Amino acid sequence: MVLAGIGFGVFIWRFTPDIPEASYSKPTDISESRRQDLDYLRRFPEADLSFSPAQLKEFNLLIDGLEAKADTLSEAEFIMGVSAAGAVSENGHSGVSISGTMNRLNSLPVRFVWFGDGLHIVRAHAEYADLIGARVVTYEGQRPEAIFPKMDRYFGGNEAFLRQNSALFFAAPASLHAAGLIDQPDAVSMELVGLDGETFTQLLEVEKEATRFTFPARYALAKTYKSETDSGHDWRFLDPGIIESTWFARHPDKVLWSDNLEHGGMYWRMRNVIGDDLTPLPDWLDEQAQILRNDPVNYLVLDLRANEGGDYTSVMSIVREIGDLVKPDGRVYILADGDTFSAGIVTAYFAMHGAGDRAVFIGEEMGDGLQFWAEGGGTAMTLPNSGIRLFASTGYHDWENGCNDWSRCFWINSLFGVAVGSVEIDMPAPLLFSDYARGIDSGVQAILAAEATRPIAR
Repeated sequence: MVLAGIGFGVFIWRFTPDIPEASYSKPTDISESRRQDLDYLRRFPEADLSFSPAQLKEFNLLIDGLEAKADTLSEAEFIMGVSAAGAVSENGHSGVSISGTMNRLNSLPVRFVWFGDGLHIVRAHAEYADLIGARVVTYEGQRPEAIFPKMDRYFGGNEAFLRQNSALFFAAPASLHAAGLIDQPDAVSMELVGLDGETFTQLLEVEKEATRFTFPARYALAKTYKSETDSGHDWRFLDPGIIESTWFARHPDKVLWSDNLEHGGMYWRMRNVIGDDLTPLPDWLDEQAQILRNDPVNYLVLDLRANEGGDYTSVMSIVREIGDLVKPDGRVYILADGDTFSAGIVTAYFAMHGAGDRAVFIGEEMGDGLQFWAEGGGTAMTLPNSGIRLFASTGYHDWENGCNDWSRCFWINSLFGVAVGSVEIDMPAPLLFSDYARGIDSGVQAILAAEATRPIAR
């Protein structure tokens, strides 16, 4: 027992970020305030272990540049500059908190989300309610598909992660202006295609009092958020009666749920890898797995779209054996998208390994790759004056080859991880807004179509 306690203590110590202490006098002006923040920012690699030597050099050069013009930068330029420094390690779990960043910027009276068929307006002030559902053809004269890759320097992680999160910055033009991507920070001209197919131009100015940003996954779009109520604006959104008829958006207040599917299938929805207070994930998953152990199904859909992560150790024992829950000629469909992140991704890899040649990866590229840094317990380093927060990562993951370097790998992966090799999407099936707005789930629809024609013993 003593040895176990010592071992656990060493584990916690090893993967808890060493956040340096910030000890500065009260700044006399904005220049000194920023230089103190930047001086402290230089110490971020003491907490975050994901920097290579070359990246560390680039990190310090970026801070040098920010220090040289600290007294002339706009607020947005300073925020984006710090974001660029935090993203140098190209790691999706590291760097500036997106939520903390967004609420320091300005705000248009609309919100955007990327779907498989483009960038769409999904929320708006009441006076702009007719814009809801419109697809953005151009944003300040540029295609949004051409803009978001240019924001790569402000984001760690892969292109899927960048694309999904860039939708937030389209609603804060000060960020794109600070990045040098548009000409003005406080108004945007867009060419839009409405739900009726008609193309039109819309000029939008930023709110006088910015509404705090919310970070809803796409399934939870059809509800009012406290930040919107507190803003004093009448925010409108997609029709819940339509979008909640999709499997993707059904039961928006549940993080875990299951149902039967046509052709002898079973559907599991996991919106995180934790559960909630009423439904802890291990208990729910044990119950679901036991049902299928007693009566295997023709196919199982593990829907991990918009799964933000959690604790994958709570699922790995069952998901590693997920192939036993379907018939010998059955399939396990792992359904994911660019909002699948962190432990959601790891759960997908365990499922791919557990199902073997019966696994079908369907949907879109996930929000991180086969190798990444994570862990850190969500511990943030906060710059003393601006309050900008940066998250640190302390444990390396390699799900392609397995992770056995104990000096850098997360130790749980070295003991219990799997190697899935290269991963490619077997059935591309992005969630299309053209389907979503009609209550159709593009991903599940593709699965049902495949199962309707697959020759198996029914």
